[in-house]
Amino acid sequence: MAYLTEAKIGTVLDLPVCIPATELQMGDWIIFASVKVIEPMRLTFKMLNLQLHSASVDIGDIDTSNKIFGNLGLAYVALRRDYSSGSPGITGALDVVVVDEIELVARDITNVVTLDTPGLYSWIIANNMQPSSDSDISTSTSIDFRVSATGQVRIELDSA
Repeated sequence: MAYLTEAKIGTVLDLPVCIPATELQMGDWIIFASVKVIEPMRLTFKMLNLQLHSASVDIGDIDTSNKIFGNLGLAYVALRRDYSSGSPGITGALDVVVVDEIELVARDITNVVTLDTPGLYSWIIANNMQPSSDSDISTSTSIDFRVSATGQVRIELDSA
């Protein structure tokens, strides 16, 4: 990404993509930011922090059978283009940030995602839990999380 010159600064917007600490029930997801890209725009995504603040159960009791998608941790943020409905999982995701413990996870900022294909780009935060009879957690117990995400995207209105 080039430096912002005086001529370029009028065509560049830095926008937040964020959701404050929010209760996310087992298996639920929320679209928390969307940006529409049309020609000749370009979207650049580098930075996102995902934090799992707390859980309604002991994290140590959660096992792989409680995960909807085994490779997406306890909760995750997925970036999708033209998302309409259904589980946001990794299929079709342009980028994913995963959290596996009560902690703050930062996206690798050296992995820059640059998008100029027209579409509606959405960030979706998801609770990756489901009930399981193979787990130490009762199937009648909801595995809920308090999560938050903060990030930023750059929109260049004229990518030329």
